[in-house]
Amino acid sequence: MQIFKNSLLRHTFLFGALVGGALILAAFVVYLKDLSVNFDPNLRSINLFLIVSGIFFGVKKYRDDELGGAISYGKALATGVLIIGFASMFYSIFIYVLTSFFDTAIIKEAIIFLEKGLHEMGYQQKDIDLLMGIYKNITPGLFAFGQWFSKALSGLFFSLILAFFFRQNRNLFNRNSIDKFSESNNQ
Repeated sequence: MQIFKNSLLRHTFLFGALVGGALILAAFVVYLKDLSVNFDPNLRSINLFLIVSGIFFGVKKYRDDELGGAISYGKALATGVLIIGFASMFYSIFIYVLTSFFDTAIIKEAIIFLEKGLHEMGYQQKDIDLLMGIYKNITPGLFAFGQWFSKALSGLFFSLILAFFFRQNRNLFNRNSIDKFSESNNQ
């Protein structure tokens, strides 16, 4: 395949598949325990941890293995975004298959939760009815796209932050850099 000749795409696809697999596994375990795949707070925390960890270790490994220990902000940002983009793609495919073929109640649960939330926030009934008229027509494909978008957006946010820490022209997390720094201070 031509896509795998580019080291950035190859690396981000592999790390994205790893992170996506971890996200799927976490959601599947929650689903098997009859908990909400949409609204379980523990699953949200696990997903955020997996996203941040995936970006951190993916960018670090790409920087160290492919770029010799130095990476620009833009390259670190692109690496993190691509990793989470691929991971989100795998996760959304899982959600699509789950909601299309195994459990359509997941979408219904999301619609009920949204309607309840709108009532609690104080929206007027006519506004709620208007919004719910739109949301009641959500297909598994649109629902899966929403899952992809939310994961990708959080991945973009964390990539912006983590890329700042990796942007150095020298490798601050590399053992050789630490040893050189220690030697220069001891002299």
